[in-house]
Amino acid sequence: MAKHTLVKRDIPGALLAGARWLMNPVSEGGAKQVPRMKLLAGGPEVLRDVERMRTHPSGRRLLEEKPDLGMALSNPDALKGMPAGSLGRTYYASMEVPGGVPGYLLASLIYKDGFFDSLEVSDDVRYVIERSRWLHDLFHVLTGYGTDLSGEGLLIYFMLGYEHGLSYRAASLTPFGLGPRFFIRPRCGQRRWRALLEDACARGLAGNRVCPPAFVPWEEQLLRPLDDLRDELGIVPFLEDTSDWLEGNWFGQQAAGGFGAYAREAERARLVRKVVEAGVSCRDLYRVSDETMQRLMRLASEDANAAEIRAAADWPPMTSGTTVR
Repeated sequence: MAKHTLVKRDIPGALLAGARWLMNPVSEGGAKQVPRMKLLAGGPEVLRDVERMRTHPSGRRLLEEKPDLGMALSNPDALKGMPAGSLGRTYYASMEVPGGVPGYLLASLIYKDGFFDSLEVSDDVRYVIERSRWLHDLFHVLTGYGTDLSGEGLLIYFMLGYEHGLSYRAASLTPFGLGPRFFIRPRCGQRRWRALLEDACARGLAGNRVCPPAFVPWEEQLLRPLDDLRDELGIVPFLEDTSDWLEGNWFGQQAAGGFGAYAREAERARLVRKVVEAGVSCRDLYRVSDETMQRLMRLASEDANAAEIRAAADWPPMTSGTTVR
């Protein structure tokens, strides 16, 4: 795979990744395009953000200590034991829905096909990129935007404002912004829909002015009451339920279901989750060969025990006290 330094933008590559994402955003093949779009189109901004972190007290501490947000968010037992109403407990509840795909599986898609490993960047930049992959589902909880297609569209605009400081006009011209603006057509009508997208971007910008998300020590916030954290970060939650906004819209409903692929993706995610819960690192799972992955999926479908799954993945045996991630 070609090497990427992020110093220059690769707009053709980003547009190609964007087209592949729009073809089926809920599929594994579509979801893995998201970090590629962001890095190929916004590499210079990533490098700039890391430099800004080095001059910010909290950001500098994160780069020095490099806490593992992925480990914190892929530990369901720890999240479940957090206080009711906390960010961590609410995040756990949002992920434990029937047929849902755990956020740590989507975040780990960055390792698929060797793309992430092809980046020629410093350890600090690599850390920031990895860390940012775990924020999407936390933002769903913080903002109140749903995980349905309409909610995802609104969250995209929030994130463009919150993570990147983009105005609505600039956000609407990005590969990410084009999809929600032109291809999601909820029953609230296009005028109100675009007003809501603009509002979502404004909410993100307001939070960015308080503290950009890259500077927030999220691991330390998981035990905090969600309402208190929202107030502190300047994030006003969205209270409308968008889950039925695409009813009667054939294209929207088909897109929300991955054009028939969602059921297959959910079943695959169920099997992948069993492999991860057997003790195989979700980071390394997407780095295994296709042959090994097929073997792991077969074992998971046959309800093989953890030791058998770990052996098939060539993963070290579990020892007393090992935490399953």
